Amino acid sequence: MVLKIAPILKKKPTRKLMIQKKLWKKNQRSLEIMLETKKVLICLTGGKSSTVLLDLIFNGLSQDNHKKLRIIPFFLHLTGIEQKEHDLKTAELIIRQCQHYNFNIYVVNISKFYLQNNNTLPEQNSTTEIINWTVSDPEANIKEILKKLTPTTSNDVEKRIKRDIFIRVASELQCKYIFTAETTTTLAINLLSNLVIGRGSQVENDVGFSDNRHENIKILRPMKDITEEELHHYIKVNKLNSVSTDHIRKNSLQSTIKTFVSDLQENFPATISTVCKTADKISSTENNPKRCQMCKSYFNMMTEKMTAIQATIFSRTVSNCQPSEYYNVDQNTNVKSPLDHHHHKTSMFPYIDNKLCYSCSKNYLERGLQDIFEIKSNP
Repeated sequence: MVLKIAPILKKKPTRKLMIQKKLWKKNQRSLEIMLETKKVLICLTGGKSSTVLLDLIFNGLSQDNHKKLRIIPFFLHLTGIEQKEHDLKTAELIIRQCQHYNFNIYVVNISKFYLQNNNTLPEQNSTTEIINWTVSDPEANIKEILKKLTPTTSNDVEKRIKRDIFIRVASELQCKYIFTAETTTTLAINLLSNLVIGRGSQVENDVGFSDNRHENIKILRPMKDITEEELHHYIKVNKLNSVSTDHIRKNSLQSTIKTFVSDLQENFPATISTVCKTADKISSTENNPKRCQMCKSYFNMMTEKMTAIQATIFSRTVSNCQPSEYYNVDQNTNVKSPLDHHHHKTSMFPYIDNKLCYSCSKNYLERGLQDIFEIKSNP
């Protein structure tokens, strides 16, 4: 869905209205799925794209014609990754932004909510989750657990945790849709990062307009076709306030890719949109009912051709085993069958293609993930 919320212009358009109209036209696709009023969870960060999304939604709800945005909005902001002072400053800004438009927002601590057994939400427009949050056990603090991981893995795991919280909050509020504020530039970074860390098969859901991995809740990206330059002009013309929300950790693959994409954006702006349009054409035609327990992505179907992962596992097996250890021999039929070399305690990719996808299996090896991800006994 993209937010088509342009007013009917009855006078000579000002620069402000021209920019608004351009963004609204780019967001037209979002409204096409909203044939009737739906509850929508809108995830805000306080950054530029989040601030523009909030303003566009308010303008869309304010229309009195057929272009009116037909949603019942609920707003969510996650805290607990940055320092407490920064979290408090950002949360207070977002609360002021929402109250300016007569909206209410849930400010949720990522550690408290993710590790609790229920989906109980705090009071709206309250920062008590930040002020009163203390934890003596480092294993109950997501931020401390992420510090144990490499920067690249930490960035990836944080994204998976946030998505899980979005789904849980939306389910609690009975929302069928979730809006996030990724722009063309952000999605280009995500696309290249996915390819580098082994999530190329998940591009369709991680970068595309709609994430359909959950049966009843869809994550939509209505800012998908908007560039950083357009955000800058919109904020400047409308005199909106935002904060820096760059959560990508330094010395990671994602930070290197971000620098590369930023250089492309500055020197070859059209390249970024081309990258994202390419991602729109990438999808899987396979129908595998098995999902990864961490990221909820479908597994790739097994094919006759050996993948790079299978080749690596086979090479490791051959190197570590004696010939007699390659097979189990049935005493009754004398039939040989390959040994299971995918045991999670000894495999270089634990639970791979059984309970975890390649990237999540690789992440699971790093210290700390066993504390926040429970691998169930059944696939």
